[in-house]
Amino acid sequence: MKKLIIIRHGKASMYGEDAERTLDEDGIIQAKSLELKLNNILDPGNSKIKIFSSPFKRALQTIEPFANNNNLTCNVIEDLREIKIGKSSKLTKHEIIKKMWEDKNFSSDTGESQNDYIKSIKSGINNVLNDFYSDDYNLIFMTHGNTIGILFNDFFSVKFSFESWKDISMPDLYIVNFNAKNKVENYERDNKNIEKIF
Repeated sequence: MKKLIIIRHGKASMYGEDAERTLDEDGIIQAKSLELKLNNILDPGNSKIKIFSSPFKRALQTIEPFANNNNLTCNVIEDLREIKIGKSSKLTKHEIIKKMWEDKNFSSDTGESQNDYIKSIKSGINNVLNDFYSDDYNLIFMTHGNTIGILFNDFFSVKFSFESWKDISMPDLYIVNFNAKNKVENYERDNKNIEKIF
């Protein structure tokens, strides 16, 4: 049974532009630990694997040990970027995200709504998924917490809430199993045995 592995990036520095923030010392350890975990799950020496990643540096750094040490290409696509949360003079970042989950049309003063984000990524994500559905390989999406929830809700019809989002760790890993008709048969969250999990 082919698998889709959806991964949230490791722990990153809080300084700098969002897309440029890099893994901190814990995040680097997490990425190496994640490599071992993915080796056990996917057995890259005996299976075909494709990787697609957000262009954000913390995401790329999280998947690079696994990709590089298994001679796998990491395809960078904007469609797995983090949603633009933006800022508000009245709300904290956490409050903005909560409102975004409660109302998919809500956006902060400088951010984007979930619905606008979904429109911007829909074509690209569907292109990748349609290829996955028509072929026989395991697929990795290396992305961000909000994007994980949106993928589950809007691309796989699997309920994912604000409470689910709050529970996501750094890094985190979800294994999605598909049946012969390319419908989600089940999924499991598996962040066990990842060092320095946050």
